[in-house]
Amino acid sequence: MTGSWMVRTSRQDGGGREAITQGVVFADWPELGDISQCRSLPEVRARLATVHSGDAAKRLDSLAGQLWRFLAVMSPGDYVAMPYRNHVGSMAIGRIVGRYRYQADAPPGFRHTRAVQWINTSVPRNAFKNDLFNSLGSIARICGLPPDPQSRRLAAVARKKPDPGPEDPPVQPSDLPPRRDLVSVLDVGDGACTIIRTRRDGRESVTVIDCGSDSLSADDACERLLDALDGRPELIETIIVTHFDVDHYLGFVRLAERMRARGQRFRRLRLISPRPPHVVPQYALSYLAMARFVTGVRSLDLALELETVTDRGLRYTPMSRGAGGAFLAGNRGYEVLWPPPILPPGVTRQVQNAVLAFEELARSLADSGNPALKDNFEAARTGGWLQPSRDEIPQRLCCRGGDPGESPDLLDAEGAGEDGYLLDVDRLNIPEHLQHDFRVVWDRMRRANNNMSLVFEDAEPGRLIAFGDASHPVLSWLATTDLSPAHYALMLAPHHGTHRLPASLQVTAELCVAQNGTKRAHLWPRHLATHRQNGTCVSSTAGNHHLLL
Repeated sequence: MTGSWMVRTSRQDGGGREAITQGVVFADWPELGDISQCRSLPEVRARLATVHSGDAAKRLDSLAGQLWRFLAVMSPGDYVAMPYRNHVGSMAIGRIVGRYRYQADAPPGFRHTRAVQWINTSVPRNAFKNDLFNSLGSIARICGLPPDPQSRRLAAVARKKPDPGPEDPPVQPSDLPPRRDLVSVLDVGDGACTIIRTRRDGRESVTVIDCGSDSLSADDACERLLDALDGRPELIETIIVTHFDVDHYLGFVRLAERMRARGQRFRRLRLISPRPPHVVPQYALSYLAMARFVTGVRSLDLALELETVTDRGLRYTPMSRGAGGAFLAGNRGYEVLWPPPILPPGVTRQVQNAVLAFEELARSLADSGNPALKDNFEAARTGGWLQPSRDEIPQRLCCRGGDPGESPDLLDAEGAGEDGYLLDVDRLNIPEHLQHDFRVVWDRMRRANNNMSLVFEDAEPGRLIAFGDASHPVLSWLATTDLSPAHYALMLAPHHGTHRLPASLQVTAELCVAQNGTKRAHLWPRHLATHRQNGTCVSSTAGNHHLLL
């Protein structure tokens, strides 16, 4: 059931503006510390009693009930209305996309948060019929709104449609079927493809995480995705590309081509990818230029291909950790854990060194009569290869577990060529004296790109976490945040389950799936030897794996 809530803006100056800017709602209570470890309403009340010792019992009961709703009852996918303090009669409406988070370094009044995807930030209160109009005038800071199991009313008004009013008779939560998600990790050889099928409020939504392969053709990876969807790709509403390597995205390009040929179309589609951090400005352009040189494909053409087969226009949203770093997919909330807007020093140096090596190689190739790499970079720089987000939320650095700029120096623990990937340079028209240098630079660029992978988790604790191709430096940094220790129902192993896990990363799962095939299966023992857990680690070489969440 999709809930409907009202959360008033913080009583601090600028509370509404900060909520919109950060993509959150605040629960105020500046005198109260982190309540994330409270497991029941009485525990929340006991915490409140320590800072409100003079309050009457009924007032404590009311405040505790409001905080408990904010902490544990609100769910990702629920709608929330936020009346402004300084603009009486006006409010913002959005959807909850994250769990409760406490920002210890934020100003008082801005510390208790839930991530929100704002839909409309200027809604008149008089757009609602009397019952909802009156509820939105409640003196409570946090309250549930009149029963509306699918949140039809807030959803309609947020999209500038008339308030449809209450249902008659109202649907009771007990009348609705329980929500279940089917997650399928597909065998696509040495690649990645995961499908999440969600049924909620009587309709099905599909989210796909990555689609591509190193050992199979992109057409084969696409075919396996289509088979798993019973030939109905139009059910897909969200595509998540953890990073732009062909074994993670090229199957989607082939999917768009097939849909165009067959006259199939997405009704609506959102594409999620990592947002390049603010580090060396030319890093993303350098990687795109080199990937185009090696593969013949411009990575971000994926967005253009998908847009040609989408009815309502593609929403392309690069994302990073922090403010605005949460999203909805299939009415599920997900929170981005990596990359942060500012990289740790060790990863920053890795990226900087890769770019310097790229620039030197591009000059050497041009001097040898092959200007293609240099030309690709110029085309990327001047031709708008980096497409901006169309629905950006302004970013504000907000990292759980400390400032990434203070992280220790981190180095990649795996040696060159040890991930099962060897580049065939003979087909690239590279002078023999530069072939070794080309392999070294391509390896550096790939490693830097792998460490830009989108790492994210389900906003509901203990369900799913995906690591993309993040390697030792990223995993070691994540181990310093509140991610570690953690336990999940499903874990998509980092880097196809081919790398060693740092001992400091205490992440376990009931089912951990390594997405590797014949080219990388021999590297899986590295993961098995270092993933200390009581759950099951499996490889996609054994076939598809399905889990009901």
